[in-house]
Amino acid sequence: MGRLDGKVAIVTGAGQGLGLEIARRFAEEGACVAGTGRHGEKVEKAFAALDAALSEKMIALQQDVSCEADWKRVVEAVVAKFGKVDILVNNAAQMAMKGVADCTAEEFLQIFKTNTLGVLLGIQAVAPEMEKAGGGSIVNIDSIGGLTSGDADGGDIAYSASKGGTRAMSKCAAFQLCGKKIRVNTVHPGAIMTDMLKAVYAATPALWDRVKVTCPLPPHISDPRDIANGVLYLASDESRTVTGTELVIDCGYMMQ
Repeated sequence: MGRLDGKVAIVTGAGQGLGLEIARRFAEEGACVAGTGRHGEKVEKAFAALDAALSEKMIALQQDVSCEADWKRVVEAVVAKFGKVDILVNNAAQMAMKGVADCTAEEFLQIFKTNTLGVLLGIQAVAPEMEKAGGGSIVNIDSIGGLTSGDADGGDIAYSASKGGTRAMSKCAAFQLCGKKIRVNTVHPGAIMTDMLKAVYAATPALWDRVKVTCPLPPHISDPRDIANGVLYLASDESRTVTGTELVIDCGYMMQ
């Protein structure tokens, strides 16, 4: 039996990377999955490339997570298609790659619109449907950049601040929604091994040597599936007594 049999999930930012892996992992465990992205056709193409047994229970939807009307439309579409919403994974995020001295007000607010406001709007949109279903699980993909700085946030002041805001907001939401059997937790990944990151390390061996020190647990950098497995636990009924918590998956970065 799949760990998410009978569950219906929404995963934002599902067109690539971690979001796509979370959607795939959920479908593997029996969930019906709605994946959203700013470019809906990208999500649709990514889902179509998956095994047919998975993609047949997945739908792709266009969404700007910072737009309240888009959230209303997405939730209505998911309920019309699958009948309910049990799980929400707020994964969509942006980075500004600007430090404290050069990040403009416009850039700062844009990052907050996606990374923090988008999470709030998602929680507000799904909570009534989860309450109708008898409860649910919301997993917000945060970052070790929301816990500390240095290598953890890449020097990105807006990203770090937005993830810190999402961390605090998640705890507040967990407290306010627990009476409705809606759980809210955060996952804080460290670096994730993407093709782009592999190329960076191949070109800069000294950087890889540094990573072995800052993230001492082999393989030193997590794969997307490592993170998705943690999200799966928090989304499933296996974690039915877990709320308001922070799951750090970082190959040991934060223990030092």
